[in-house]
Amino acid sequence: MHPQNTVAARLAALSAPTRRMLQVASTIGPCFGVLELARLMRCGTAQLLPYLDEALTAGLLLGAGDRLMFSCPLVHAEVAASLCRPAAAALRAELAAMGAPRPAQATGWESLTEQERHIAALVGRALTNQQIATRIGRSRHTVNYHLRRIFHKLGIVSRVELASMARARR
Repeated sequence: MHPQNTVAARLAALSAPTRRMLQVASTIGPCFGVLELARLMRCGTAQLLPYLDEALTAGLLLGAGDRLMFSCPLVHAEVAASLCRPAAAALRAELAAMGAPRPAQATGWESLTEQERHIAALVGRALTNQQIATRIGRSRHTVNYHLRRIFHKLGIVSRVELASMARARR
């Protein structure tokens, strides 16, 4: 089963209020504060607790110090994609009106350059850095540089994660 199908299945198994909470959280970004989320949802923090517990138990969110974050970029991307664009734009406008900083740049695959997407796709086909370098006409050091940038932009730490995400995008 593809990782994207697994994420979709885990999202579908959640209660409707938890899915809605995750959609709102996705407009804040891959990492968010509970208070920020409660303000955007116009509710008290205590009201969010059962939904946060459900999302944490499902492995879709992780604790990151005093903030929460989506468990991986694929989860964030899948949740964000499940929200219609006009609603996402309206939520981002509300967030900006509340004085919350808007994400400085795109996240996930949208933040990758065309060259980085191409390299990620080749990693998804299990090519080595040398094989990728030969295909794109660059050195393996350049490929390594691009991979470090891709890892940073996607918030991942391994080639296996990248390969999995690239295969899921196909």
